[in-house]
Amino acid sequence: SLPVLSSLTIVSINHLTGKSNIHAKLLRLPNLKYCEICIETLQCPKSLVAATHIEHFVINHEISIDELFILLPCVPQIRRLSLGNLKESRTNLIGKCSINLPHLMSVSLKSNVHRNISFDEFEALATNCFHQADVLNVEVQFIGFGLDDREFINATRWQRLITSSMPNLRVFDFRYSYRGLDYNVEYQTFETLTNKFNA
Repeated sequence: SLPVLSSLTIVSINHLTGKSNIHAKLLRLPNLKYCEICIETLQCPKSLVAATHIEHFVINHEISIDELFILLPCVPQIRRLSLGNLKESRTNLIGKCSINLPHLMSVSLKSNVHRNISFDEFEALATNCFHQADVLNVEVQFIGFGLDDREFINATRWQRLITSSMPNLRVFDFRYSYRGLDYNVEYQTFETLTNKFNA
């Protein structure tokens, strides 16, 4: 019976119809502690009111920062959050509100090539939602090496974010990958920036 379910993994290999209320149904499962979901083109509704006891939430499909801000208040007991493909905000809500997640200890997120988040967006997200985490894993992938992309390998910004907004952080794992780097033009800049992480 679904009401007593404590762990649930949903992976869709086919196109689903009628998926608009999946989040609401998941959030109504009273004993659910672990939830992993991967449903391509699943969009979060504009609002959700249910609060659950989910402690470990894994979202492996594309999710925007805006959708994340709708979901996070519904999981106040969350301890571990993993986001497989975080996308940019389209509304700029991120700097205007803070979400209290007192039990959140571990955050793992990836942002892939298309519609990447900016470092400014990530910084606001970390400050407003992830400030109490003690483990942070970040993986970012880019095509080329634009000015905005460089901010993710700015060691000074990372140090400032961690020391001012994430006082409990004890494990920081950062991975940055790129495609299409112009070796003659951009490699020296890339090497200079990444070497500052070793200082």
